[in-house]
Amino acid sequence: MVAGDEIVADETLYGCTYALLNHGMTKFGVKVTLTDLSDIENLKKNLTDKTRVVYFETPCNPTLKLLDIELIAKTAHAFNPDIRVIVDNTFCTPYLQRPLELGADVVVHSATKYLNGHGDVIAGIVVGKADFISQCRMFGLKDMTGAVLSPFDAFLMARGLKTLDIRMERHCANAQKVAAFFTSHPAVAKVYYPGLDTFPGHEIAAKQMKLPGGMISIELKADRAAVAAALNKLQLCTIAVSLGDAETLVEHPATMTHSTYSAEELAAAGISEGLVRISVGLEDPEDIIDDFKTVLDTL
Repeated sequence: MVAGDEIVADETLYGCTYALLNHGMTKFGVKVTLTDLSDIENLKKNLTDKTRVVYFETPCNPTLKLLDIELIAKTAHAFNPDIRVIVDNTFCTPYLQRPLELGADVVVHSATKYLNGHGDVIAGIVVGKADFISQCRMFGLKDMTGAVLSPFDAFLMARGLKTLDIRMERHCANAQKVAAFFTSHPAVAKVYYPGLDTFPGHEIAAKQMKLPGGMISIELKADRAAVAAALNKLQLCTIAVSLGDAETLVEHPATMTHSTYSAEELAAAGISEGLVRISVGLEDPEDIIDDFKTVLDTL
């Protein structure tokens, strides 16, 4: 991309991605437009002859908002076939969702998360058609950005991939049970999980995801201080900004992954002080539920 080019991205993004787009790319003269891509009309009205990239996550971090990959890709390519549709597939992995088969041009993963699955590697992956990947290699981008794993990290990634299917099946099964528990607890105002029939976008999940995933977000009926105090009482689950590990990881987006957002930006992204994101692990689901029940009963 060069100065004057434009990116259209969904308004709900991982905090560091948001920072890169809004505080990084803009300094190089690239215009970034954030909009709600769950309404396809928002994409149509923001595409211009300078648009080079349409970027989004699905499910989105941390609200689990679901976006129709096929519809977005078709709309962008109908406007201009040269637009690159880039999808962050970290929450799903290729086991649950395959954006390239739905029309996306490029898929990115934080391989630190589910692909590795054990919380002991920092890595990322870019997947795309051969011509695009060849361009990245030709211009030395993989070297300039430090995107080369050490041999040992590569070994750990290969180890994790051997159990990806088994782990994702367990993550999803556990998450379904934990989400059902949250829907019945009086301290929980709202549950965000694609596997719930009541969740907006449930139909999209059924269409493009093999299973609903292992990520849940919940809205607690409490202020920031009460939420922090409650989370600190967890015994089995761990407070951490990462996700996709064998252990259940819990975080408070407003003060952790999305702490650089202004109050206005948090509100626009649907991130309240009561929102808690949970990466459901591989433990016995009843143990996870018991840990949360003990904590939520104090609210």
